[in-house]
Amino acid sequence: MNFRVTAVLLLIVVVFGGYLLLRPQAADVVESAERPWFYIVEDTEINKLDVSYFGTNVLFIRDENRKWHIDTMDGPLVGEAFVGTPFLAAGARSPRIITLTPTDEEITQFGLEDPKIQMRLFMEDERNWLIYVGALTPDKVNNYAQVAGFPDVYLVDRAWGEHMARLITDTPVAPPGGEPTPDPSLPFESTLDAGSR
Repeated sequence: MNFRVTAVLLLIVVVFGGYLLLRPQAADVVESAERPWFYIVEDTEINKLDVSYFGTNVLFIRDENRKWHIDTMDGPLVGEAFVGTPFLAAGARSPRIITLTPTDEEITQFGLEDPKIQMRLFMEDERNWLIYVGALTPDKVNNYAQVAGFPDVYLVDRAWGEHMARLITDTPVAPPGGEPTPDPSLPFESTLDAGSR
């Protein structure tokens, strides 16, 4: 009786040990975890957003009282169009990876070679990331997106890109020595489509 129990326990140990030896190594898991999150951070830790739409930039800065200003710490306070932006900027939370190794042709097709929307996200601990938002997908539901420095291409809901574009078109921006120029010639919904580039 004791011999049978011992044999069964020994068999279980051998099977479990074999599983541990043959399963994917921890290095694989670490490598996967180091890929860009695309991306989830705490919105309360974001202290600056630099948003660009068709080459027009607006800088949003949070002061020590957690109020957001346009262009400088002493600049005008943001308007209602900014409400919810830090939460959105904190992460598109996209589980949809299109490709980990896009070709040059795919980068162009996805509108990421010359992205019309770019956002640099700054954190309190001085980390920062540059996010590219490319063309709309053929079904017009999502945008292709990428984090600078990483090849991975993701899908994010088009409302995310439209909100970031709206920040530019709804914020009066004066170019050096010129009049405010808030909107490009086409609405942002159209300009995000690869076919209109």
